[in-house]
Amino acid sequence: MSASAVTSEAILFFDHRGISKSMLYSDFEAILDGMVGVPEFADKEVRGAYCLVNGHLKVKAMVLFTIDFDEDGMADTTWNVPLRHLAEHGAQGPDMGAGPIRLACRSQCPVAWHQDQLWDPGMKPGANDFIAIRDLILERGPKMGLEIDDDMDTSVAVPPVLAGQAPTVTPDDDDSRKKEDAERVRLARIIKELRLRVQTMENSQTEEVAKLRYAAQQKEEILNAQLEKVLGQFKALKSQNGALREQNDSLKAQVQSLNRSLEEQSHQSANQGSELEVLTEQYKLALEQRLEEERAKLSEQIHAKEMDVLTRDDVIGQLKEQISELKRNQGKEASSGAQKVLEKLEDLGLSFIAFHPGAGHISIPAEQMSEYMDNPVAFAARKCLVTEDHYRAWLAHYENPVCQVSAGVDSQVCGKRVIRVEVPNQFKPGVSDRNANRCPNCRNDSAIDNVLKFR
Repeated sequence: MSASAVTSEAILFFDHRGISKSMLYSDFEAILDGMVGVPEFADKEVRGAYCLVNGHLKVKAMVLFTIDFDEDGMADTTWNVPLRHLAEHGAQGPDMGAGPIRLACRSQCPVAWHQDQLWDPGMKPGANDFIAIRDLILERGPKMGLEIDDDMDTSVAVPPVLAGQAPTVTPDDDDSRKKEDAERVRLARIIKELRLRVQTMENSQTEEVAKLRYAAQQKEEILNAQLEKVLGQFKALKSQNGALREQNDSLKAQVQSLNRSLEEQSHQSANQGSELEVLTEQYKLALEQRLEEERAKLSEQIHAKEMDVLTRDDVIGQLKEQISELKRNQGKEASSGAQKVLEKLEDLGLSFIAFHPGAGHISIPAEQMSEYMDNPVAFAARKCLVTEDHYRAWLAHYENPVCQVSAGVDSQVCGKRVIRVEVPNQFKPGVSDRNANRCPNCRNDSAIDNVLKFR
């Protein structure tokens, strides 16, 4: 029996140290069917590798996938990645001993909507996942139960071009040509491996940048909301302070008027004797005491207002939490029946897939269907690693890519065609939706016209 006729299927699991567990595909199917669990993977998302191995323990095809386990170590029942189909239709990968393998990973996935459930291999010197898989298959393949071809053909095959005809070149030239062909093949494989490594690094960096940009946008929105809240409080306090100042000025004007009146009366009754002076002094003391009391009352009112402003936000926050809790409880009771129907459909093998521009085909688990139905646009925005407002702005640009520079006539925009940005997280509001080279009034720009005509 030839090595090509003998094939086995193996599943390898990875952790932060490397390959942590290996098994046959039949054992993995038992895990997927819920017959057994893996306690060491409890409440984790685990990276796995599906390997198609020939009789010489050489890998011919590989699929790098991820799978979730619950807190009891049981596999996610909604997991439905077609490993054999992906392995059969995977793109060309590195040579692991039996020629270039068929590889399906995050950077080259033959089925677009399964891309999020795949991962890219590490290819750094000293931490190469392909080398680790190759060495483990050779070392532990017989113990795992992989089929091995005991009848290996060690004879050297004659190239079909040279078989059955007399050589027309010297042996030295023939050896030189074989070496050149072998070197050319080796260099071609190295170039393909380097391209795969560059592509995985670019995808990793792009995803990391998108996540950082998404976190920065969320933080910016939170800070803007907090700033608006503080500004509102400041305006309210400023208004109250102005009202108290006006009241204080009015009291001061009354005091000054009374003082002038007393002075006029004192001048008129200067000859009435010391009794009037005593009465005047008593009146001044009583008036000053009254003013001090009014000042103390005003100070207490100002302090009470400030405490009301400080405690009002806490009360509002508590009320909002109570309202949200009541809504969640009502939503759970209302959606329990629908959720059971969705879960039953999902158990029957149905998948819920929606298409959104920029996000492509999205697989929606049953437990997330309520969230998707509440706000499909926000759900798609999270899949694209952008905020909902950013996704809506990009969607308006994607559906109608025109220049948004104001034309200055009845608040109309320019409306000339611009180059459309295809990826949401690459769209920049205020930059991508306007043509800086063609406005104002979109001057002729033959370069952009040619691009738009080409599209």
